[in-house]
Amino acid sequence: MVWNLFLLLGGLILLAVGGECLVKGAARLARSLGVPALVVGLTVVAFGTSSPEIAVSVTASINDQDDIAVANVVGSNISNILLVLGLAAMAAPMKVSRSVMRFDLPFMVIVLAVFALFALSSFSHEHGLISRGQGIFFLVALLAYLLFTYRASRRESAAVEHEYEAGIQEAGSRVFNVLLVILGMVALIQGADLIVKGAVGLASEYLDERVIGLTIIAIGTSLPEMTTCIVAARRGQPDIAIGNIVGSNIFNILAVIGIASTISPLSVAEIILFRDAPVMLLVGVLSFPIMRTGHCITRKEGALLVGLYLIYVTWLVLTAGGD
Repeated sequence: MVWNLFLLLGGLILLAVGGECLVKGAARLARSLGVPALVVGLTVVAFGTSSPEIAVSVTASINDQDDIAVANVVGSNISNILLVLGLAAMAAPMKVSRSVMRFDLPFMVIVLAVFALFALSSFSHEHGLISRGQGIFFLVALLAYLLFTYRASRRESAAVEHEYEAGIQEAGSRVFNVLLVILGMVALIQGADLIVKGAVGLASEYLDERVIGLTIIAIGTSLPEMTTCIVAARRGQPDIAIGNIVGSNIFNILAVIGIASTISPLSVAEIILFRDAPVMLLVGVLSFPIMRTGHCITRKEGALLVGLYLIYVTWLVLTAGGD
């Protein structure tokens, strides 16, 4: 047990360091190449903060640990909205931009629903399946989303663009930033490998690997989003905080599931399909009234989100024996 916990902890540390290096290096590199700050915030930073999920899920998929690959994504999407967004709102109330309400949030819910429908449509023998064709569909949808985001960025107000500009610190030469990206990728790959090994070891002794993926690994891979959102909220940059959460959830399905299932079709366990995927979708829908009320997420609403997450995790642990 001690060795598996050591592997898990070491993997989480490498993921945190790797994700931070990748986000900083990629964001600075993109800005030096003339990419608008808003596009960097909604795409490069969102993709970078989802890189731990990509590393873990792809590694798990290659090692035929589909439960970890899928549970990591579903658990991360749930924790992003309930835990990360909740903690950020508790740190500082956040105004919600109309552009997020008009497009990004509805698109996120649609993406979550499509994932569930894809898995449900192929349900048989106690599991669903995300096929290679569906994985490719997700990747094409990701490209379309990136293109739309780039075009929409040109219509955003100067105030929003300035907020993203202020949130991305430019420093270092291009060579240094390229090295930072490479370092981040190496740390992510090694960290993901350690996490999968540690999680499988713990699952064989104590908890089901789905529960570990939905909780410990999901929270660990959400650390970059958590850091980005809380810091942005404290700095009075709500567009970065909320855009990062919504963008990361979209990337988790379109990029993480898309890449992993394109490499190898992903099996979705019955318990995840009929318990956790509906929770993920319900949480996405719940974010609508919370963000729409006064176009602001208050501290009380943040506390409500965190409370719901604690209830969800407690429920998982208490029912683990019945999985």
